Amino acid sequence: MDLQQRLAEAEETLRAIYHGAVDALVIRGPDGPQVFTLRSAQEPYRALVEHMNEGALTVSADGAILYSNRHFADLLEYPLEQIVGKPLAAFVAPHEKAAMEALLADGARRSVRRELSFMRSDRSMLPALAAAGPLVIDDMSALLLIVTDLTAQKQSEEVAAAERFARSILEQATDAILVCDRAGRITKASWAAERLLNRPLVGQSVAEAVPFEVTAGEEAAGIEPTPSAAKLLESVLAGKSIQGVEARIDTPQLSEQYFLFSAGPLYDHGAQSIGCILTLTDITDRKRAEEHQTVLMAELNHRVKNILAIVQSVAWQTLSNSRSLEVFKDGFDGRLKAISVAHDILTQIRRGQVELKQLVAQSLSPYADPDNASRVTWSGPPLLLAEKAVVPLSMVLHELSTNAAKYGAFSIEAGRVEIRWRLLDDGRDVELTWIERNGPPVDGQGASGFGTKLITRVISYDLHGQAALDFDRTGLRCTLSFPVPVERRQPLATGPRVSVNRRGAQSS
Repeated sequence: MDLQQRLAEAEETLRAIYHGAVDALVIRGPDGPQVFTLRSAQEPYRALVEHMNEGALTVSADGAILYSNRHFADLLEYPLEQIVGKPLAAFVAPHEKAAMEALLADGARRSVRRELSFMRSDRSMLPALAAAGPLVIDDMSALLLIVTDLTAQKQSEEVAAAERFARSILEQATDAILVCDRAGRITKASWAAERLLNRPLVGQSVAEAVPFEVTAGEEAAGIEPTPSAAKLLESVLAGKSIQGVEARIDTPQLSEQYFLFSAGPLYDHGAQSIGCILTLTDITDRKRAEEHQTVLMAELNHRVKNILAIVQSVAWQTLSNSRSLEVFKDGFDGRLKAISVAHDILTQIRRGQVELKQLVAQSLSPYADPDNASRVTWSGPPLLLAEKAVVPLSMVLHELSTNAAKYGAFSIEAGRVEIRWRLLDDGRDVELTWIERNGPPVDGQGASGFGTKLITRVISYDLHGQAALDFDRTGLRCTLSFPVPVERRQPLATGPRVSVNRRGAQSS
């Protein structure tokens, strides 16, 4: 509005002078107010325009400069004599030539205003507001052109735009961002930073507003690993850049969170350091994931060692109880598959426990008959098994299934197997019973094979329970009882506890 008012006053004054409506003028110059008597149109015109704070030009219809005041020459940093008589286009930025021609064409008919970029003698650009209007001099048509320097205004607009841009970044940033002056006092803070620390931050010392301690340093930053917070801030304010330093904020609300601290110097237009920018990135989830991964790797290592120990034991025991290499191969392959089934179940779940019903269903699936649902049945209350119980029980179910397939209920079409379990002692123990029916008669002398040994040893040593196998002529009945496997349960008394009733049986 101020520029427009100044242009309007300048245009009105020049028109009044040209039309003889003004007899004298008072001009405030460097020597104080001066009175100018207007004796002719040209003399008062020059007296006025020479003291104006805007550039004033008279331009012919074809664009030649007929007259220029000294202020316009000073704006473009040219001698005055190098301006008068030259085409106006010679002083306009090349990309603004079309805009200049449109301004002159419109100004010949009415008063118009447009922004134009003029070119100084050093080829730099001068942003300006150009006001043009028709003018008649001695019956000759011309244009009156007033040029107002917009450099300060443009710079102010750029500063304001930069400020808005910076503020929008701070408002939208998800990380905590702090801008500090050279004394370490916060001048700007992102919305995320104020939300994180739950208080206004501008004006506070960064050391007091963000009391942090370094948990891991960065040698590439030029400081020793794991520096103190004070040393780190001192390095940042001295102009050093810091990247990727792990830190924790020493407040009750944030003491359990981890942050990645980064900082760098802040420079002005003259490349002088005026402070620094600090960023705090929350890496709590990443740290917890790393810790969880470490635990998982340790658990995996433990599991692999356990599996190798189990495989080694199974291989040795199977070999020592096999009459031939072919018998060993069949028995060993089957037991490895049982271990594999158990680990398939473990990898499919996300919780640390497995439903007993799921383990039974998957272990007995090869023997189930889609057309005969009664061939394999199971029932019992919901029961979650700890991970350490899954492999042992899978191997026991495999041994019972294999024995039934070779000699028992699964060896003939009419055979049936029923599995049921119940909780004893207020849910602290479980009793699982395997019952075979309609199988071939069990006859012959009872023999204690490796399958029987494996069942009793697994139940006794791995599950701290006991197994009772009854080889009745009508079919095998196996009762397993053991404490409900719970993580961190102390091992119970060890040592085989098995009772075997041999009434004519064979065992794998």
